[in-house]
Amino acid sequence: MTRAAALVLLGVLLLAGCSGDPPPEDSPPPCNGHVELCDRGYDEVAYAATHNSMSAASERGWLFAEQPDGIIAQLDHGIRVLLVDSWYGQATERQGIVATADQQRREAFEQAKADFGATPVRAALRLRRAAGLAPRGEVRPYLCHSMCELGSTPWLQNLRDIKAWLDGHPRDVVTLFVQDEVTPADTAGVVEAAGLEPYVYTPATDGSWPTLGQMIDAGTRLVVLMENRGGGDRWPWLIPGFDVVQDTPFLFKSPADFSCASNRGDPDASLFLVNHWIDEKGRVPQNAALVNARDVLLPRLEECEQERGRPPNYVAVDYYDRGDLFSVVDELNGLD
Repeated sequence: MTRAAALVLLGVLLLAGCSGDPPPEDSPPPCNGHVELCDRGYDEVAYAATHNSMSAASERGWLFAEQPDGIIAQLDHGIRVLLVDSWYGQATERQGIVATADQQRREAFEQAKADFGATPVRAALRLRRAAGLAPRGEVRPYLCHSMCELGSTPWLQNLRDIKAWLDGHPRDVVTLFVQDEVTPADTAGVVEAAGLEPYVYTPATDGSWPTLGQMIDAGTRLVVLMENRGGGDRWPWLIPGFDVVQDTPFLFKSPADFSCASNRGDPDASLFLVNHWIDEKGRVPQNAALVNARDVLLPRLEECEQERGRPPNYVAVDYYDRGDLFSVVDELNGLD
C-alpha cells in the first residue's frame, strides 16, 4: 500500500470513529435459550419434560426403555425437566446387572408387575438370568424403573454428569422430579457428593418463585422436587413436590382416554404437570410419535389449561424426539 493510500484509509477510519453512532449493543443473554423467558417467574414458564428420563434405549442395560437416549443427551436437545425414579441397588456376580436391594425387592417386583405386567417381567428376568441373582456389596442409590434388574444407572455418577452439564451451560435452569424410594438423607448425600449443592434452589418462605433470570444470577439453577418426602428443615432444597405441583392422571390406554382431571398435588399449587403418554410398554416409540404430534399434544394442553385454570408448566412425554414437543412448548411460551 502506498503512503497516500494509507493516509486515505486512516482518514476513513477516523471519520467512522467520530461519526457519533454508538457501537452496536450486545444482545442480552438468554435464559433457557430465550431472552424472553428471563423476566418470567419460574412458574410462568412451560418446560419440555421426559417421563422416566433415565430409562433410555441408548444406555446399556435398560429394558422397556421410554426415552431414546440418556439424560445428558436429553439436556443437550432441550429437555429441562427430568422425571426420574430412585431406588436402592446392589452389585451382583453378573457384571453390569444391579439387583434391587433386599429391603425393597418385593415392593419393586410388585411395582414392576403393575407397570409392565407379570409375564413380561418374568420373561425379562429369565432373559437376563437375573431372577436369582444374589446382591452383594454396598447398598447404593440408583435410578431404576422399579426393579433395578430391568435397568439401572448409578445415581451419583448421573448427578456428577448433570453438574458438569450445568457448569457448561450457565444460562439454563433444570428441574429434577424424583420418585424417591431413596431417603431424603441419602438423596441429599448424593447431591452433595456430586458437587451440586451450590446449584440447588431453596424455595422462598412465602411460596413465590423468582424469575429465571434471578435464579441464573444467583446460581441456584437446579430445582429438586421429591414425590414422597421432602428434606425438611435440614435439606429445605429437597422440595416436597406435590406441595408445589399439581398434575393429571398418567395411566392412559389410548389418546381417547386422555384426561385433565385433578390427580396428585395441592389444587392451589402454582406448578402444573401434564402427564402425556400411552401406558403400553410394547409400543412406546410408536405411541409417542402419535401423541406427541402437534395436533394431539397442543389441543390437550389447551384443554387442560382451560379445565384447570392454569397453563401447563411441565409437559412430560415418552420418546421426546418423536413428534412436536419442543415447538409446542415454544408456542405455550409465546415464542416464535
